[in-house]
Amino acid sequence: MKLQDGSSIVAGLTTIGRKTGEQRAVELRHNMLQTPAVELKAQGERFSCMATQVTDGKLRRYILTLRDSPPRMDRVVFEIKPIS
Repeated sequence: MKLQDGSSIVAGLTTIGRKTGEQRAVELRHNMLQTPAVELKAQGERFSCMATQVTDGKLRRYILTLRDSPPRMDRVVFEIKPIS
């Protein structure tokens, strides 16, 4: 995957419960609030990135409606951009 300036992706992290076998969304937001430097691995490539909390209400609502589950408006939303 080649990320270019201005490109964006919407990514979610879902895991399978080891006991239940059910899908679970993993909560990562607390770590990114404290330490916004993250690493994104996609299609065999690694990207050093910075996570920024999305505070624009309209954009947050739109992003939250993209989820497979009903949107919970109390969730924290992040934009993750590669560090140049």
